[in-house]
Amino acid sequence: MFVEPVGDEGLPLIVLHGGPGLDHTHLRPWLDPLGDEFRVLYVDERGQGRSERVDPSTLSLEVFARDVDLLAETLELGRFALLGHSFGAIITTWHAINLGTAEAYVISGGGDSDEKLMEDVEASLEAMGEAGKPIAESWEWEKTLETVEQSEEMMRVQTPFHFHGEPPADFGRGTVHSPEVLRYFANAGYGSFDYTPDLGRVTKPTLVLVGAEDRTTTPRAARVLHAGIPGSEYAELEGAGHMSMVEAQDAYLGQVRDFLRRIK
Repeated sequence: MFVEPVGDEGLPLIVLHGGPGLDHTHLRPWLDPLGDEFRVLYVDERGQGRSERVDPSTLSLEVFARDVDLLAETLELGRFALLGHSFGAIITTWHAINLGTAEAYVISGGGDSDEKLMEDVEASLEAMGEAGKPIAESWEWEKTLETVEQSEEMMRVQTPFHFHGEPPADFGRGTVHSPEVLRYFANAGYGSFDYTPDLGRVTKPTLVLVGAEDRTTTPRAARVLHAGIPGSEYAELEGAGHMSMVEAQDAYLGQVRDFLRRIK
């Protein structure tokens, strides 16, 4: 597995990217300032980015989540916090419910269930009218992707959906795509999850973060996660879409820093 460290002091913070089929680069450099206080460890999840390729049919939310613990053991971290964004947040939630070995969790742009997530996406696309039609079509492309070039074109079409305002001109440049992983999960319900009945099993401090204008992993989903996770904290970032760390970087980093500073 490929790991990109930023910072070498403080509580280790393992960071899981979105996708599936992407890599950690869509979170950089926006989360890099956390390296001033914490040992940030960006991960390219199994079979993706710069990590070794595997048969996608061997992948699952459980495999990705257990990889976190294998990574922590290999790096001899002892203790760590876990931050996941988008699909990475879905993995993080699985980890929090079923393993709970992190000192704390940041669920950034998470989902309560795959069914509700897709309902939210469809409602958001419908609300966009004509502008949403090519984006809706690109969601169907995910099920048949074959090449990196097709993945890049799909992301070009979808990127505006993930921002409330104008995306950065170079956003996504340098991403190492793994279309075979996205194709597999697009046909398998993105992991087929429903966390709602099990959120009460989370026992570690948890921060739920969401962009107020997130069309994908919506504030509705974030509020369900917050309501279900005992003692969790909640922050809704104004003026931000799905890529909230980009559009509301200062507020995002402030929430994460304040939360992690209180982890003893």
